[in-house]
Amino acid sequence: MTVEEKLELPINWDWFLALGVGMVILGILGVGFAFYLTLASVLMFGILAVVSGVLQLGHGVASKEDNWSGKALHLLIALIYILFGGMLLWDPFSGSISLTLVLTVFLTGIGFSRIFYAWKCWNRGWKWKLMLVGGGIDLLLAGMILYGWPGTVFWVIGLFVAMEMMINGWLLIAIALTKRKSTREQKDFSTSQSKDIAI
Repeated sequence: MTVEEKLELPINWDWFLALGVGMVILGILGVGFAFYLTLASVLMFGILAVVSGVLQLGHGVASKEDNWSGKALHLLIALIYILFGGMLLWDPFSGSISLTLVLTVFLTGIGFSRIFYAWKCWNRGWKWKLMLVGGGIDLLLAGMILYGWPGTVFWVIGLFVAMEMMINGWLLIAIALTKRKSTREQKDFSTSQSKDIAI
């Protein structure tokens, strides 16, 4: 293992392992409480939108950029952020409908884009199967959301957040175990070298 490869791994693998296990457990719990996680995600998104809108509005009003041609647009975008975030906070159920629709459109667009790119790769003799599978999964998820509409709006965002937490947790566990293996190999190598020197 080279020095560059060692530097990419964390120093303390045990903390990474604990964090990864914790995230997997939270993700599993999140699947069970997908409805509440969806509402929490919508509320958090609304809070972030309001805060960023207020900061942007404060900057637009307090700044001395009177000659800036984009100032009016800057202030308009800030007001839209505040209005949109406020609507999510006022009625998170309707907000979950809007965000689920956006998510469905996003998945559909990404799915067709990946399938089109896989077709281009196939024509050029490049690797295309993984891209095609990814696009198919995106379209399948979008189709599942639409098929279960409107019931899916109350759990799908929470489910996706929970799945992301689990995936991230498993990645952290994999990094921690790789670091642990690397540390043990280093110790074994150092021990064998010291024995060779002693002999």
